[in-house]
Amino acid sequence: MAKTLKEKTVGALFWNAIDRVGQQVILFIIGIKIARILSPDDYALVGMLAIFMALANIVIESGFSAALIRKKDATEKDYSSVFYFNLGASILAYLVLFVCAPYIAEFYNQPSLTLIARIVFLALPINSLSLIQTTILTKQINFKKLTKVNFISLIVSSLLALYMAYAGYGVWTLVMQPVSLAVVRTILLWIMSSWRPVREFSLLSIKDLFAFASNLMLSSIINTGFQNAYSVFIGKIYPLQQLGYYSQANKMCDMGVSTIYGSIQNATFPIFSSIQDEKERLLRAYRKTIRLTSFLTFPAMTGLILVSEPFIRVALTDKWAFSVPFLQLLCLGGIFNILATINGNFLKVNGRSDIILKLDISKIAITAIALFCTLHQSVLVMVAGLVVTRIVVYLANIVMVHKYCNYSMQSQLKDIMPYLLISSALYACFYPLGLFISDLKLLLFVQIALYATAYIFINKWLGSKIFDEIMSLFFKKGARDGK
Repeated sequence: MAKTLKEKTVGALFWNAIDRVGQQVILFIIGIKIARILSPDDYALVGMLAIFMALANIVIESGFSAALIRKKDATEKDYSSVFYFNLGASILAYLVLFVCAPYIAEFYNQPSLTLIARIVFLALPINSLSLIQTTILTKQINFKKLTKVNFISLIVSSLLALYMAYAGYGVWTLVMQPVSLAVVRTILLWIMSSWRPVREFSLLSIKDLFAFASNLMLSSIINTGFQNAYSVFIGKIYPLQQLGYYSQANKMCDMGVSTIYGSIQNATFPIFSSIQDEKERLLRAYRKTIRLTSFLTFPAMTGLILVSEPFIRVALTDKWAFSVPFLQLLCLGGIFNILATINGNFLKVNGRSDIILKLDISKIAITAIALFCTLHQSVLVMVAGLVVTRIVVYLANIVMVHKYCNYSMQSQLKDIMPYLLISSALYACFYPLGLFISDLKLLLFVQIALYATAYIFINKWLGSKIFDEIMSLFFKKGARDGK
């Protein structure tokens, strides 16, 4: 019997949540152990390369994955053409970055970056080999298989990183982790997926898909530049340790951000694409997605802001204490980053990649203004400017969704406001506990326990429909899959 849209969505969200949360738990545990051994300078060196890796990945993928998912009648020729195109683009990108590695090292005045960059960038062509397998499994809503692949590959790469950290390999621990992850994940996807490229390449297929994908690619390039610009400026202008603190805080914040929006975005995009022509049904489904996103985002991120100091000092030791204010600011900005990304997903489903591109072009001006105003201030002031930028970008997103997708600003703000108010009130209530509890481990436990319990109780007391649906649907889904 064919599954309903609701059943497909629940199944997709369930396995995406398992995937994302499981990955972040593994990364969190291994990351803590590694961070206790390595220095902020080690993280800073790898952090300097983040923007180059991210931009190269976007150019290689070129938005084709989203275009293939959205195209209802994609053929084997389409898939194979994109595979060959991406493989060629990845090899070219690696060669360019290989040649540019000494110049990157010279820009940051870090000679050791040349070899580090050339090894880290190997992940690019390796990852391109598994792009189509990932796209097909996503389009088929087969997130269960993707979850297994991601778990196994992450465990293998994490164990290797842990061994290298304890063996004294220093920064090379962070260098080999993404490369080993790419190798294992690619091998597993080729083993577990039946898709193989055919000996066909169609320039017409590439042109047809690129008509939609090009805006997404340019948008992603701009968005990635926006996300990573601060790492470049901090690494260039300020002492190396400052970038290390910022990178560690950003990594911790990103665990929460990517878990939430990654789970929801990956699960809903292929499903929403299947009903893209049913506008009223799509809008109802999307409004529920915004409420779900808000229900998860506000308590998760404000809760992390609340416990940031005891969390960092207990988990990573006092040598990372300077990361605390960075983490707090980035988590605040992360709230609006998540909401803006989910709004962009709705525009993408509606075929408005042109609007996404225009929104991301506006980020250039906004980011430039923020950097100009804060560049010669402290690093914390710069990061505060980033938070303001993300708020402005989110407001611009909801204006565009209002204009082009018939989801009014008033309706969206009404949908997110209950969770914003509850989370803010709980933060205000439990923050003063730090004034009375000096034991950091006890403070961390008490704040987490009280915050989580109170949030669940208040939502149940207020009769939150999203809370009730999450409890009933996910428990039923888990029970069925456990049989």
